[in-house]
Amino acid sequence: MTSTERSAITNAIWLCGNCHKLVDDDPNRYPAGLLFEWQRAHERRIAEQVGKSGAEARQRYEKRHLEEFGRLSYLAERIILEKGESWEFRLTVEMLRYEMAPIFQRWSALQRGLYVKPVMRIDPSEFVPWLSDRMHAIMQIVAAFSALASSEFARAWGNLGVAGSDTEIVTVCRLFAEVCASTLAWEEQVRFSRVDEPFTDVHGLLSGVASDLFEQARRIPEFIENVLQQKSKDETHHLQLVLTLPDSFEENICAAMERAIDAGRHCE
Repeated sequence: MTSTERSAITNAIWLCGNCHKLVDDDPNRYPAGLLFEWQRAHERRIAEQVGKSGAEARQRYEKRHLEEFGRLSYLAERIILEKGESWEFRLTVEMLRYEMAPIFQRWSALQRGLYVKPVMRIDPSEFVPWLSDRMHAIMQIVAAFSALASSEFARAWGNLGVAGSDTEIVTVCRLFAEVCASTLAWEEQVRFSRVDEPFTDVHGLLSGVASDLFEQARRIPEFIENVLQQKSKDETHHLQLVLTLPDSFEENICAAMERAIDAGRHCE
């Protein structure tokens, strides 16, 4: 949970000084999910005392509305139901955090060599079509990243002064996480494959290409969170993302392929 989310009124649970310190000092015994359940149970009890029929109708609506989304974090549920100030952006931060966390954990594990997969040996006669497939796939990934970041988030948030769509925001965040997962899968296909000479240089240029894409993807929730912390309503903020392949990537691939072809001719 970010600092902005932690200090939001939707996260408020009124406790005495002793209990407040007890809960804050022991997050393992009192995790965020448990606190949200306490908050929800208390609200249900108070609502039933104030007006039973209205409370039941409200609970039925909230339950059915949340069912439309499938699995959500506790905080995302609260934001969707309460829709407080800047809820569109807070929901985006939480959904991206929740959906992308396991993917980034897996990416970190791959970077540190903490897991392996069966190695696929690429026969020299199959290398060119294999490379073509990898290049086509990474181009599609970059295009999807760019479209989501440059237009789809803004569309889900809605025009200035108009409420956004919670379903659209959740959908876009999940699509963004799916692209991150595809990027990870692409990198795994490269890392856990082996090629023979003279294609090792070409293969080496592919490894690590996903790093920049992951770093750019990580910037989106961080940027929105920083803006929310500033609490500036009358300012315009811009995030410039460079969702592209490394500089001269295609040129370097082509040059390495030419060297590989020349080497192959000399061996004939």
